[in-house]
Amino acid sequence: MKKLISLMMAFVLMLAIVGCACNSTSSAQTARGELSVAYDKAGAGDLLAYFQANQGVVVTGVQLDEKTDYAKLSKTASVALIKDEAVAEKLKAAGWTESQDWTEAQKAANEGMFNLTVLIAPDATDSNKTNAKILIGWLAGDAVYETKVTTASGGCSCQRTETAVRITSDAPELFKTDLFDDLKS
Repeated sequence: MKKLISLMMAFVLMLAIVGCACNSTSSAQTARGELSVAYDKAGAGDLLAYFQANQGVVVTGVQLDEKTDYAKLSKTASVALIKDEAVAEKLKAAGWTESQDWTEAQKAANEGMFNLTVLIAPDATDSNKTNAKILIGWLAGDAVYETKVTTASGGCSCQRTETAVRITSDAPELFKTDLFDDLKS
């Protein structure tokens, strides 16, 4: 009898271990791309963290200061997110150009919110330019992309379910908060 009870207990424990091994998990798509961004205001660096989280683009930020060598900046950044027009002029003198990817509606939205200038490095790759377009769309509030989230549910069957999720820009909502008052128009 003790042997039978021990075997039953071992069987129950074995089922519990299998059930725990298939516990609930979820995963999302990996990063959509990478972008190195120079910025002149500390608030822009914080804003880029929200962009990274919302749009799935891995961002490496470089804050500009009085020691910045604008002639060499394109070695460490491919896009610049600038608030101060004097800084934008220094970058333009070093060969950076304003992005031509803004639609008229995006320009109007940007002017009404953060009013940031997006400059492209002289040696930016096509990938950098594509990710800069994502940044522009996000700043204007019209960036949308779809991704799939995979969920594995527990139990012995370990079923995996893929769900399509639509991610939209959260920049307009961030503008409404007081987090980025130093960047507002």
